[in-house]
Amino acid sequence: WYPENGSDLATLKRYADFAMYQVKRTQKGRIGEFDIKAYDQEAYELQIRQEFRQMLEEEALTYHFQPIFTAADGRVAAYEALMRPTLPTLRSPATVMRIARELDRLYEIEHITLFHATERFHDLLAQGILEPEAKLFVNSIASICLSDEDVAEYTGRWPELMRHLVVEITEEEKCDSAALARKREALRTGGTFALDDYGSGYGNSSSLLELSPQYVKADLLLIRNIDRDPDKQQIVSSLVAYAHPRGMKIVAEGIETAAELRKVIELGVDLLQ
Repeated sequence: WYPENGSDLATLKRYADFAMYQVKRTQKGRIGEFDIKAYDQEAYELQIRQEFRQMLEEEALTYHFQPIFTAADGRVAAYEALMRPTLPTLRSPATVMRIARELDRLYEIEHITLFHATERFHDLLAQGILEPEAKLFVNSIASICLSDEDVAEYTGRWPELMRHLVVEITEEEKCDSAALARKREALRTGGTFALDDYGSGYGNSSSLLELSPQYVKADLLLIRNIDRDPDKQQIVSSLVAYAHPRGMKIVAEGIETAAELRKVIELGVDLLQ
C-alpha cells in the first residue's frame, strides 16, 4: 500500500513481489497483503544463512572455557568449550546448529568444534592459564562421526591431549549406533564420554545405557531450584545411586545459588558447573 509501506515505486514493487510469493507458498488464489514482519524475518534468515556459510569458510568463531569444579574441594577439574560465532548477526550457537541441520552441514560443525576447541585449549595450557591436569569437555553431535582421516589428523596433532578429552554427547540429534561405535574407536587411545543434559529429554535413560559414559551431566532444569523441589532431589539422588557403583561421575550444570550448591553437594554429585 502507498504510502504506508513505501513512497517509491522500487520499494513498492519489491514488497508486492514478496507478498505474491508468500501467497504462492501457502494458499494460491487468495488476496494477500504485504507483511513487514514476515519480510524482515525472511531478510534476517537470508542474512544469517549467508553469515553461516561465511563462518564455515573463514572459521569465524572462538571458544570460551567454562570451569567445572570438584564438589569435594573446589579445585578446577575440567573446562567445557563453548562455541561463540564472531559475526554481526549470527551470534547464537543454537542458531548455528539449527542452520547446520537445515543445510546439512553438521559434519563441518563437528570438525570445527573438535579441532578449534582443542587448539585453543592447547594454547591456553601452554600459556599456563588453565589447570594443567584438567579435562576438556567438547560437545559432539550424536549422529555425526569424523572420518578416519580427520581422526588420524587430530590424534596426530595432539596425542598428549587425548587423555584430557571428554566427548560430550548431546541429544539434539538422534543417537546413531554406528556413529557411536566409530566415536568409541576414535577414543581408543584415550578420552572418555559424557552424556549431556540428563533430565531434559525423553531419551536420557536409553542414552545412558547405550553410551555408558564416565560423566553424566544433570541438566540445569533439574538443578534450578533443586533446594526447594523434593522431586528433583529424588531424581538426582537416584542418578547418583545408579552412577557411583558403575564408576560414573555426576556433573551438576547451571548452579546459580548457594542453596542449590549446598543441596547438590549434599546429594552426592561429584562436579559442579
